[in-house]
Amino acid sequence: MRGDAKVRDGVARPATSTDVAAEAGVSQATVARTYSAPHLVSDRTRQRVGDAAAKLGYAPNAFARGLKSQQSNVVGAVVPACGEYWQHVLSAVTRELAARQRQLLLFSFSDPGEVDDVLDIVRQYRVSGLLLASASIRPDQLSAMRGQSSQTVAFNQPAAAGLVSSVSVDNEAGCRLLAAHVVDQGCRTAVFVGGVSSASTDQARYRGAAREMGEHGVALPYLEAGAFSYDAGYAGAERISRLAPDAVMVGSDEVAFGVIDGLESRGIRVGDDIAVTGFDGLPQASWAGIDLTTLVQPTELLARHAADLLVDAATGSPPSDVVVDGHLRIGRTTKRSG
Repeated sequence: MRGDAKVRDGVARPATSTDVAAEAGVSQATVARTYSAPHLVSDRTRQRVGDAAAKLGYAPNAFARGLKSQQSNVVGAVVPACGEYWQHVLSAVTRELAARQRQLLLFSFSDPGEVDDVLDIVRQYRVSGLLLASASIRPDQLSAMRGQSSQTVAFNQPAAAGLVSSVSVDNEAGCRLLAAHVVDQGCRTAVFVGGVSSASTDQARYRGAAREMGEHGVALPYLEAGAFSYDAGYAGAERISRLAPDAVMVGSDEVAFGVIDGLESRGIRVGDDIAVTGFDGLPQASWAGIDLTTLVQPTELLARHAADLLVDAATGSPPSDVVVDGHLRIGRTTKRSG
C-alpha cells in the first residue's frame, strides 16, 4: 500500500489534499496554494506540506486543477503513431516544454483517415496548446482548428502558413542546396523520391530540387514511395534500379535509409554507382554504416520556437510563421571512392 493511503470498505484510496492538510496541520487552501503558487507560502509551511505529502504518497491532480482554474499546463500533440522523424521532434519539444513547466499529451493516429476523429477527441480536453505534428494533416483540418481556445502550432507543414501558427525549416531552399551539391558531383540524370505527393513538405522539397536541377539542364521526375517509411523506400529501390539514374534525391531520411538498403541489396553501390541524398538530419544519418548526405534540420531550434508559440502567444493573436535554415551534411552516399 502506498504511503499511508486510507482504507475505506476494504479498498485503499489515494491520499487527498484534505489528508495532507490534516497531517501537516494546515488548511486545505494552504495545501492547494503550496502547489499552485509556492512563492506565496513560507519556506517552513512548504516544508511541512512537502513532508506530509511524501509520508502519505500524495501527488496533486494536474487535470483537476486545470478544470477548477479553467487553465491547464498540458499541451496536446497530434502525431503519427510511428516514424523516426516525429519521434525525434517530439523528444526535442518535450524538453522545451518541460523547461516551461508544461507537459505533453500525445494523440496519435495510424492512418491519415483517422485525423478528423483524433481532432474531435482533442477538443474534449482542456489543453493550453496544440502541436500539429504530421505532414498528413490537410489544410482544411488546419483551418478547422482556428478559433479554438488553445494556441495551435503546426510543425514543419508549409501548407499551414497563414492558417495557424507554424514553425518550419526552409524546405525549398534546403533541397536547392542538396540539388546543387548533386550537380557539382557530376550527376546528370536524377529522380526525386517523395513519401506522399499530397504532403506540403514533399511538394516544397520537390519544387526546390526541380528548380535547381532545371537551372543546370537536369530533368527531375518525381516518384512516390507511398509512405514516409523505411519499407516504402526499400520497395521503391526496384523502380529506381530500372531507371538507373546518376542520383536519387529522397524527400526524407527514413525513406532514404530504405532506398540505400534496397539498392545495395541489388548490388548497386551507393556513392560509387549512384548518389543518394536525404532530408531531415536524423541522428541515424551520421552512423558510419549509413553516412547519408542530407539537409539537417535544426530540430532543437524549431522545438524552441514551437514551445515559445505554444506557451507565450496570446489566444486569438494572428498566426505567426517561423522559417529557419537548415545546413548541408555531406556523407559517403554522394562521394565516389575511386
